[in-house]
Amino acid sequence: MHSPLRPWILSIIFLGSFFFHLSLISKGPVTVDCLNITVASQATLESNQLHYLPGAGYPLMVLLGSAFIALGKLLGPTDPIISVNFISILFSSIAVLVFYLLVETICDPIIAALASLLLLLNPLFIDVSTYGISHAPALCFLFLGMLSLLRFQTAGNKTNLLLSALYLGLMGAVRLQDCIVTFPAVCFLYWAGLKENGLKNKARSFLLFISIILLIIVLFHLPYFISDQTGYSHQARDYWKLNSMRSPSSGIFILSLCYLEKIFNFNIIGILCFAVSLYYTAKFNKKLLFFILLWSAVPLIVYGNITTSSPRFFTILVPAIVVPVSIFLGTMLKHKKMLWKIIVPVCYLMLLLRPLLNIYPTFSYRHHHRAITDFYLWVKQSTPPHAVIICCDDGPFIAYYAKRQTLVRPVAVRRRLELDEWNVFQRTLDKILNDKGQVYISEWTLIANDAYQEFQHLLRQHYELIEVGKKPMQVWYNTPLESDVWECRLYRIKAK
Repeated sequence: MHSPLRPWILSIIFLGSFFFHLSLISKGPVTVDCLNITVASQATLESNQLHYLPGAGYPLMVLLGSAFIALGKLLGPTDPIISVNFISILFSSIAVLVFYLLVETICDPIIAALASLLLLLNPLFIDVSTYGISHAPALCFLFLGMLSLLRFQTAGNKTNLLLSALYLGLMGAVRLQDCIVTFPAVCFLYWAGLKENGLKNKARSFLLFISIILLIIVLFHLPYFISDQTGYSHQARDYWKLNSMRSPSSGIFILSLCYLEKIFNFNIIGILCFAVSLYYTAKFNKKLLFFILLWSAVPLIVYGNITTSSPRFFTILVPAIVVPVSIFLGTMLKHKKMLWKIIVPVCYLMLLLRPLLNIYPTFSYRHHHRAITDFYLWVKQSTPPHAVIICCDDGPFIAYYAKRQTLVRPVAVRRRLELDEWNVFQRTLDKILNDKGQVYISEWTLIANDAYQEFQHLLRQHYELIEVGKKPMQVWYNTPLESDVWECRLYRIKAK
């Protein structure tokens, strides 16, 4: 029997999350992915043809972007970037609410409240909840899918199974890779459940479950294959090839563990506390422990060993870490000894506030400034209309804000730069300069994705770099952990 105050509690959870994230909504596009969503969504609106995003395509995210941009235009002259950022505000707020219901179903209201607040104030979750990116919608659909699947496990109602398949299919349509890495945990949840149940014909229902998920994913991605955008298959193959898993000894996995250490304060004491929380989770429910381990370990292994690993990729496993910690704290709060009732709130506040306070200035800066946007608008003012700007992966910013042609430089993220790559680039650059064209490069493009500093060395060796000026710029790769603002120079390139 639910408390009569429950509707008020659920309303407070949703509205509290909504206004908290709204108070930190980013003023501009934080990453190139956010800008790509905006560009693809605007193009979809204008052409009535679904445009893809680099990588898996993210069809549902593009459709959401189109809908929110169209709604923003109806409400007034709204910046399309703000409209796209608002997607994450809304879906993250729904996600926190559904996460509360999910943990409440598994555990109890106290543990659910502790877990929801830990998720809400987690820096990785705040990061993807305050600018337009696909992570918040993906988490929202994942929680809805798991909650419906748990209700199916409890009551055996096929409607809940169909709803679960629908939500998980939508998750795959909005962010396919997260759907894949959480699939083992979802399968375990289906077959084992978290509580005893007397379900029959599991195999037949599972086939229906999987079929609906796959059908939804295929239907959303199908326009990319049957349309004239023949480049989708090629770029998708390149994307998956680039993101193939590396050996754990490559150093990428260690870097990924460092991300988690900064977010969860996983020093020696933190690791011991997490180990104790796993022990208490096992005491509470052994099936839940295995489910949590699958949910956290698979994304960590996969995302922790790809070349383009980034902090935001690990948002998908944050809830899996939050749940056992909340079970441990919730259990200690119910302890008979008063000492634990004092210690637990202190530890809880440290878990909540210490990582947040370290990273909060980044969120505040992004809310009040749009350093990336302003930098490329300044590039537009500082270069002639027919100039060519050398780019790395900031090409979309140059095209959208600076309105200039681009020349893509060779990229060597975690490898040596091949001489053939440099030669092809040099021939193109020489042709532009010989035709009296003006070429520019930012300091960021000069040094980014150049593991052994070979590109910048060769460029300085063969050409003269003349400083035009400098302007504050914000680097987005490791946001929010390393989102530094620095004075970035713009150079004009001349032949020696």
